[in-house]
Amino acid sequence: MLTVRSSATAVTGKGIVESTTKTKRDRHVPVPEPVWKKLKAELPADPNALVFPSRKGGFLPLGEYRWAFDNACADIGIDGLVPHGLRHTTASLAISAGANVKVVQRLLGHATAAMTLDRYGHLLNDDLSGVADALGKAIDSTAVLLRYSEHRDEAERA
Repeated sequence: MLTVRSSATAVTGKGIVESTTKTKRDRHVPVPEPVWKKLKAELPADPNALVFPSRKGGFLPLGEYRWAFDNACADIGIDGLVPHGLRHTTASLAISAGANVKVVQRLLGHATAAMTLDRYGHLLNDDLSGVADALGKAIDSTAVLLRYSEHRDEAERA
């Protein structure tokens, strides 16, 4: 788990300014195991260290970050991807896979599930026949349980 404790924003005339996150709370972000293994190999021993520091050890300036990001994308044959696109892709994949909206809300650091649904709700499966099929299976399962229960009650009375 990666912990996000603050945000860093480029402010004209002030450079990079560190502040609290929008929600004013730490956020814990799950990291896929293959990515975590690579990150752990690169991270310093200090658990509070920046994941991607500048050459001088401070916050990575946007230009340097984008240069590294764009080169990494080019190395794997992806053009035109912007860093925020990774966030959108993560949310999209999670929602499309049926993840609980409250979980996606926490993952993204949204204050409310409504905010998550407003931004990504269009990705929810709107296949009404799929909903009908799931309801049908649930009803069938319930009917089997009720029939079993009725037979058991009759056997106990006999």
